[in-house]
Amino acid sequence: MIKAIIFDIDGTITDTNPLFLRSISQTFREFMGVEKPENFFVFTVGIPSPETLKALNIPPEMERAFVARWQELIREGMREVRLFSGVREVIEELHQEGLKMALVTSKIRSEMSYQFDHFMINHFFETIICAEDTPRPKPHPDPLLLALDRLGVKNKEAIFIGDSIYDIQAAKKALIPFALASWGTLELEKVLELHPEFVLEEPEDIGEIVRGERDLTPAL
Repeated sequence: MIKAIIFDIDGTITDTNPLFLRSISQTFREFMGVEKPENFFVFTVGIPSPETLKALNIPPEMERAFVARWQELIREGMREVRLFSGVREVIEELHQEGLKMALVTSKIRSEMSYQFDHFMINHFFETIICAEDTPRPKPHPDPLLLALDRLGVKNKEAIFIGDSIYDIQAAKKALIPFALASWGTLELEKVLELHPEFVLEEPEDIGEIVRGERDLTPAL
């Protein structure tokens, strides 16, 4: 029986992935003088910003200015970002039905405050796990295990809903059934290769899982 739902944020609840790709691509071009296609930066979506700096080999003396410009572009773009259609209604419905809910994100908490709080849905979640809350972020299982502990449920009593390769890797390691939010994923085929337990076509599908209308079997 499903007692709890753990949600990723970007690409799952908020339609932010295109903005993130645009912002990191432009910042990299401005600071490094190198033009790369946006899809080159897909790997940066879903990991904490300090890890992104390391992966892109940003010189230490540039890091502070690089992050400031990157976040400036995201702040500007967030004015246009919306929740995915149907997400708010599903979250409200799950809350009314008594489901425990948590957020697990690779954002650091300062990013969380300006990228998500204005949607005014934080109160539906019993706990919010950010990148600095555990020693290791996704794809390690630590954030999910912390969420389970705070929610007071076992791994098989929860599902994790996310969109990225890092999300499903973390779920597999934490032994939590994973539901792919296909409406926001940037790497559909890569995630499918890891055999998510569920593939969701729209947010309303979450209710079918909670009500037991979908068997817990590997998605094809």
